[in-house]
Amino acid sequence: MAGRLTDKVCVITGAASGQGRIAAEVFAWEGAQLVLGDVDVEGLAQAADLAKHAGAQAAALAGDLTREDANQALMDLAVRRYGRIDALYNAAGLVRFGPAHELSLEDWSFVIEHELTITFLGCKHALRAMQPRGAGCIINISSVSGLLGAPNHAAHAATKAGITGLTKQIAVEYGPKGIRCNAIAPGFLVYEAGERRVAGQSRVPPTDHIPLRRHATPHDTAKCAAFLASDDSSFITGQIIVVDGGASAQ
Repeated sequence: MAGRLTDKVCVITGAASGQGRIAAEVFAWEGAQLVLGDVDVEGLAQAADLAKHAGAQAAALAGDLTREDANQALMDLAVRRYGRIDALYNAAGLVRFGPAHELSLEDWSFVIEHELTITFLGCKHALRAMQPRGAGCIINISSVSGLLGAPNHAAHAATKAGITGLTKQIAVEYGPKGIRCNAIAPGFLVYEAGERRVAGQSRVPPTDHIPLRRHATPHDTAKCAAFLASDDSSFITGQIIVVDGGASAQ
């Protein structure tokens, strides 16, 4: 049975680890043809192998996606190899936490660059590739922190709120050109061993405040992203899909 993304050309950033890595495998099982980007060469190769094992064609390009040229090269690779880009899953990002009164300007600037700027650059170059065809969709990663705030999340909440605004702006401006843009806002994410190749999992908070009584996983966000990249969501744009088990509904 064909998957929801059969023959769709999907670019995934941050594919070496975490949400992007799981998405590469999920998108592959859904039938996508993949182009994967990340700065982590070893992790990127492993993600490409996972995607190929799931039956997908997977091209990979290592590069620092906080840089303009790396984003352009990634989108150029997709267009050169497959002729188009149907979907971008903008999952790349790194974060540093701390309360506003203690956060250094260096840490603030790092988070802006590695969460907001990196997302903007992926959008910018995907839009350039999508506009000639008048079709495509972009899925960004926001966060419940950007909607509600959370202790020690000063820079993270600010950047994720910025991604929410950017997502809505792109949806409004580029919708008439046939391009959709949505974002996923997960709650606290729990990773299994080997799913995340950055600093270890922070202390896992209790789940009694969550109606579904568990935290989000990268499989939850990857499956949501696959839906948003598919034709099943063809009339959905400008939306921030909260994936938090109902915690923010209370």
